[in-house]
Amino acid sequence: MTRRHFLATTSAAAASLPSLQAAQGGKLKVAVIGHSGRGAYGHGLDTMWLQVPETEIVGVADADEKGLAGAVTKLKLKSEQGFAEYAKMLATVKPDIVAIGPRHVDQHRDMLLAAINSGAKGIYIEKPFVRTLAEADEVLAAAKAKNVKISIAHRNRFHPVLPVVQKLIDDGTVGQVLEMRGRGKEDQRGGGLDLWVLGTHVMNLACYFGGKPLECSAVVLQNGKPVTKADVAEGAEGIGLLAGNEVHARYQMERGMPVYFDSIQNAGVKEAAFGLQIIGTKASSIFALMWNPLRTSCRGILSVP
Repeated sequence: MTRRHFLATTSAAAASLPSLQAAQGGKLKVAVIGHSGRGAYGHGLDTMWLQVPETEIVGVADADEKGLAGAVTKLKLKSEQGFAEYAKMLATVKPDIVAIGPRHVDQHRDMLLAAINSGAKGIYIEKPFVRTLAEADEVLAAAKAKNVKISIAHRNRFHPVLPVVQKLIDDGTVGQVLEMRGRGKEDQRGGGLDLWVLGTHVMNLACYFGGKPLECSAVVLQNGKPVTKADVAEGAEGIGLLAGNEVHARYQMERGMPVYFDSIQNAGVKEAAFGLQIIGTKASSIFALMWNPLRTSCRGILSVP
């Protein structure tokens, strides 16, 4: 999916959500939260709104002074529409939608709760979602209480290949689904960090095809040996406490098939199989995420032996 295709999907979705329709037919007001130097604005979670005709960016917040100045220019805003504190921005502009861009997950819980309490009805946030299950429960309970919709930036969930592959599964083209296998990018972030930062895309696809995960077993290693308390350290990108540069996990899914996820630090190459493979008795359906540092894109492949 190219960014253009995603924007078209987002535009259609915005127009079809009655709960997010602006009063008297006006545009939906979007407030953007970023943090230059600490996760920035994710993969275009700021500029994408310039191409969604149903929306209008009314403010941007960035605690970094230089980053804020650049964001105001990039988003075609007036200087007074830039804020150093996102809480002040939310109180001032009263948005319909809040875009939370920083990739660093340690800020997400506070930003989400601030957006929910601001009166916004929609939140679009960069992955990973939050650091812990406790944070997730807190945020989701707050959103439910105020009827706020949250969408995580797994735009591949809207990729046109997915329903095609699902139909191939339903029609029996791939035979009985035996298992699904996913791998991370396996670069310097391989292992636990890869699972958090990039594996989230793979897991999202696994849930699309397999339903909810019911149980998990895993082996986590540091330099080939089982992790110990001494290996636990503060992870990069605001992840929190983390250990392991090698992960091998098995999940039992709601629809019966197992899902395996593996990541080993520095085991990947340019052509590495970052993505999800569905293995059946007649064929293998591969949904591969092909990443380009300048322009994110992905493609689906059906391979038949």
